[in-house]
Amino acid sequence: MTDLKKHAVPGILLASFLLRAAYAFYSGNGFGYPDEAVHHNLALAMLSGPDWGGLFHSREPLYPLLIWLTYKVTGPLPLAVKLLQAALSCGGAYLLYRTSRDLFGGRAALLTLLIFAFYPFSVFYDARLLRESLLSFLGIAVMHFSLKPCGGKGPCIIAASALCGLAAMAKTIFMFYWLPFIAAALLLRKVSPGAALASAAAFTLAVSPLCMYNYKYTGKIFLTRGQMFNLYTSLVVPKEVLGSPQEDAIVGAHPVLKEGMSLPEADAFFTARVKEEMRSRPLNFAQRSGWRFLKLWRLYPHRGIDYSAGSWLLLTAVSLLSDGWLIPLGLWAAIRLRSRIKELYPLYIFIGSFTVIYALSWSQMRYRLPLMPAVILLCSPVLLEFITMTGVKFPAEETKKC
Repeated sequence: MTDLKKHAVPGILLASFLLRAAYAFYSGNGFGYPDEAVHHNLALAMLSGPDWGGLFHSREPLYPLLIWLTYKVTGPLPLAVKLLQAALSCGGAYLLYRTSRDLFGGRAALLTLLIFAFYPFSVFYDARLLRESLLSFLGIAVMHFSLKPCGGKGPCIIAASALCGLAAMAKTIFMFYWLPFIAAALLLRKVSPGAALASAAAFTLAVSPLCMYNYKYTGKIFLTRGQMFNLYTSLVVPKEVLGSPQEDAIVGAHPVLKEGMSLPEADAFFTARVKEEMRSRPLNFAQRSGWRFLKLWRLYPHRGIDYSAGSWLLLTAVSLLSDGWLIPLGLWAAIRLRSRIKELYPLYIFIGSFTVIYALSWSQMRYRLPLMPAVILLCSPVLLEFITMTGVKFPAEETKKC
C-alpha cells in the first residue's frame, strides 16, 4: 500500500493533469460551443460592474462565479479556466480513488483512478468553458461523503447535504438527488432524525443564496430556467430535427413556440402547454421520455452536426472505445452489486435521479458526464474480477469482495 501511495497514484494524477493541460493549451482561448461564449460573456459582465441583478435569470450562478473569480486573477483568459478545470478533475479523480478504496479496496480503487484519470470525455470537457467539469467534481464530492462511513454516517450525510446544496447553485438538478437520498438514509436507518434535520438545514443554507436571488429579482424561489420550453419543444418538434442545424428554424416557425417565446411569463405558458400535452397525448409523452432516456445513454454521438472537435466517425470511435464498454459493464455491475444496495444506495439514487429528470425534460450526451464517475465506481470491482481471471497482477493490497 505504501508503494501504491508513493508512486502509482501520484504518477497517474500527474500524467492525467499533463494530458488535460496539453489539450487545454491545444484548444487555447477558442470556443467550440455557443454556451461557452455565454458563460464567458456573463463573467465579463460581472467584471464590468457590481450590478448583477439581471445576469442569472436563465443560468445558475456558480459556474459563472468560478470564471469571474479566475478572470479577476488572470484577466479574461479562458485558458486559465480550462487549466483550473483540469486541476479540479484531478482532484476529483483522487477523491473518487479514495471513495473506491473505502468501498472495494486498493486494487479496485487503482482501476477507478486509471479509468477516470484518462476518461476521454472528461479530458475533452476540461478544455471547454462548460459547467460539466465543475458538475463532475461536485458530484464526486457529494458521492464521496454520501458513501463515506464516518461518525455513524451523520456528519458525512450533513456534509453531503451541504455540498449538494452548493452543487444546486451550479445546476438545480442536484435538488432531485438530495430529496430521495435523505429519505433513503432515514428509511435505511443510516441517519438519525436529528441528523436528517441538520442535513436539511445544511442543504437549505447552502442553496439559500440562489433561492433569495431568485425571489429578489423574479418573485419566485425556484425557477424552471427554460426547462419547460425545452420539454415542450421535445414533445412537438420531430425527433430527427432536435439537435440538428435545422432545429432553430423549425422552432422559430412553430406557432405555439413562437407565441410562448414572446411572452414575459414564458415558463408559466409552457408549463400549461406541457400539462395539456400530457393529458391529450400521454402515449406521445411516454414515447418521447423513453427516447430521451436512450438519447442520454446512447453509445455514440448524434450524426448530422458539424463537430468542431473532429469528424463524427472519430468521435464515434472514441465513444465506443470508452462508453461502449463502460456503460454496459456499469449496468451489469449495478445488478452484480445489488446485495450491497444498503451500502451503495447513494450511487443508485445519484444515477437514477439524474436519469429520470433528463428523461422527463431534456437530454444530451454531454449531460451524462457528471454521472460517469458513479458508473466507473460501480464498474471497477467487477472489472477487477474479470482482469484477475486473466492472471494480471496489481500492486498488492487487500481487495474487498463484491
